[in-house]
Amino acid sequence: MLVQKLADYIKSDYPQATRIGLYSALPHEPELSLLHTLLPDIQFHYPLVQDSEKIEFHHVSDPETLKEGRFGVLEPAPLIHPPLEATDLHLILVPGLAFDLAGNRLGHGAGYYDRYLSQIPLTPRIGISFSSQHLPTLPTESHDIAMNSLISERGKLLTT
Repeated sequence: MLVQKLADYIKSDYPQATRIGLYSALPHEPELSLLHTLLPDIQFHYPLVQDSEKIEFHHVSDPETLKEGRFGVLEPAPLIHPPLEATDLHLILVPGLAFDLAGNRLGHGAGYYDRYLSQIPLTPRIGISFSSQHLPTLPTESHDIAMNSLISERGKLLTT
């Protein structure tokens, strides 16, 4: 099970990570809300689209409190989920349409994650996907931010 492998990886490789950026899964992405149960001592933070170029992460203790946002993705409600400074995240879990074996990511094309990740270059980034979403190589551009690790249902694929 992907979520259990991810929880075990976080416990072993990132034991000091207590504030983790998570995401609400789209239908083609691995669902990770079970992490709230598997890692009860972790504070999870979900992205909220601010405008056409910016996301920020908000603390969410119960994923059931998320509301449908601008793109049909479940998002935190700013009035009940406090924001977190980007530099306060210890680890971020990043979805994608595809990843290559160098950790490059193909997103949905809006650049939200690349812009956000550029603010926190030292924060470890774990790409989350199914193994069917792994490709040998992906085209990249200068603004693309690669992942430090990849996790799928098969386990850890890459660590840089």
